[in-house]
Amino acid sequence: MSQWRSVWLVARREIVERARSRGFLLSVLFTTLLVVGSFVLPSVLFGDDDTRTIGVVAPAPAGLDLALHATASQIEQKIEVIGFDDAAQAEAALEAESVDAVLSVPPDLSSAGSVRFAQDPDQVVTQIAAATVVALRVQDLLADSDVDPAALLAAQQVPAVDSIDPQTDADQARFLFANIGAVLILVGIFSFGYTVLTGVVEEKQSRVVEVVLSTVRPRDLLMGKVLGIGVLGLVQLVVFLLAALAAAVLTDRFTLPETTPAAVLMLAVWFVLGYALYSTALGFLGALASRLEEASNASTPVTMVAMISYFVAIFAVINDPAGIVAQVATFIPMSAPFVVPLRAAFDAIGPVEIVAAVVVTVAAIWGLFLVGARVYAGAVLQTAGRTRIRDAWRSAGE
Repeated sequence: MSQWRSVWLVARREIVERARSRGFLLSVLFTTLLVVGSFVLPSVLFGDDDTRTIGVVAPAPAGLDLALHATASQIEQKIEVIGFDDAAQAEAALEAESVDAVLSVPPDLSSAGSVRFAQDPDQVVTQIAAATVVALRVQDLLADSDVDPAALLAAQQVPAVDSIDPQTDADQARFLFANIGAVLILVGIFSFGYTVLTGVVEEKQSRVVEVVLSTVRPRDLLMGKVLGIGVLGLVQLVVFLLAALAAAVLTDRFTLPETTPAAVLMLAVWFVLGYALYSTALGFLGALASRLEEASNASTPVTMVAMISYFVAIFAVINDPAGIVAQVATFIPMSAPFVVPLRAAFDAIGPVEIVAAVVVTVAAIWGLFLVGARVYAGAVLQTAGRTRIRDAWRSAGE
C-alpha cells in the first residue's frame, strides 16, 4: 500500500467516524446558531440604536427641525425629530419612551428653553440640542444688527478635518479578519489539536493502535489523523465564516469590502498551517502518555508556546507591525500563523515575506512529521506509564 493511500485511509476513517458523531453535529449546529444569533438578536431586540429621537414642543422657533439635523450631521449622528402640539403630549411620549428627549424652546428665542429626559441625560442629544439652540439665538441676535449675512455664515464654518493616512472600510475589514483569524487559530489548536491528542491516547489505551500499525506505518497514521481531523476543523471554520458573513450582511450590521475574498483566503491558509503545526506536535506528545490525565501534562509545552505566540501577535505586532519583533516572529514557524495575518492587515508585510513565511512553516511541519513519527512509533505501543521523548526515540530506532 502506498504512503498517501495509507494517509488517506486513516484520514477518511477519522472524518467518517467523527462527522457521524452526535457531539460533532451538535457542536457545529450550536456554534453556528450562536454566531448567527450574535448578529440577529441585537437587530431584533434593539433595532437601530444609532438613531436618537428628539421631541419638539410647539410652538417652536422657525427652522429648528432643520438646524437639529444639520448639527447632528456635523458630528456624524442620526436623529429623528417629532413634533408635539403641547408640553403634556410631549411629556406622555417621553414617559412612554417613544422619544429619547423633549426639547422646548420659545418661538421668539427669548430664552434657551429646556431639554428633558426620562432618566439619565444622553450626552449626545444634549450636545446636539445645546449647539442648535445657541446657534439659532446667536443668528437671531445678529440679525437685528448690521452684520452681513454672508460674513456671518463664513464665520460659522468649522475647520476642515483630514488625515495623513485615513483608514478605509477595507482596512478595517482586513484588520477585523486578521484578529478573528488569530482567535480562530488559537481556538483550533485548543479544540481540534486536543482532539488529535485525546484520539491518540484513547487508541493507545484501547489497543486499537496495535491493530492499525500492523498495516499502516506510524508516520502515515499520524499524518492521517492530523489530516482527517483538520478537514473537519476547516469545514467548521468555513461554516462559521459563511454564517457570520451572511448574518452580518442580511442585518446590515457589516458591509463587506472588495478585499473580503483575499482576507478570507489569508485566514484559511494560516489556519491550516497553524493547525497542522501544533496538532502534529500534540499528536506525538499524546503518544507519550498512557492516560488522558498524563496527556494534559505532556502537552503543556505546546500550549505555552501557542499562548506566547498569540500574545506576541496581539501586543507586539499591533503596536509596531513593521518592528524587529514582528519581522523576526514572521519567520518563526510557531508564531507565523498569528503574526503574518495581522501584519498583512496593516500592510506591513510584502508578498515575498508572506511566501517565505509559508515555505518556512511548511518545512517545519514536514520536519515535525518526520521527528514526530519516530517518537510516535517508539511511544505509541508503550503502555507502562508515561514515556520520555528520549526513550521513545531510542525505542523506535531499535
